[in-house]
Amino acid sequence: MATSDTSLLVLRAEGEPIGSGWLRHGHLPGVTYGYSLVVHPEFRGRGHGRSAMAVGEQVTRAVGDQVLMFNVFGGNEVAMSLYTAAGYRVLEEVRSLDLTQDGAPGRRS
Repeated sequence: MATSDTSLLVLRAEGEPIGSGWLRHGHLPGVTYGYSLVVHPEFRGRGHGRSAMAVGEQVTRAVGDQVLMFNVFGGNEVAMSLYTAAGYRVLEEVRSLDLTQDGAPGRRS
């Protein structure tokens, strides 16, 4: 809780905790990095993710950073759609290949 340059957020709606956020300020000069943004499953689909993004942006500005960035894992289409709709752009894309498919390294089916 007392980690410098870090904000831990408890996201609430109507006084009830609905999720959390973990931000690291100064990750790069002027950049806050969002390690985590979670809205609990039972509260999804109600606009809380977009609200959580806005809170992260406000906190980022309040500490003097100008950029907020997040990592989104492939397959997390909901998060990717949220970030795209909120105006975030892709900076880097990484891909991988499971080399043990079908029991033989390098074999593709």
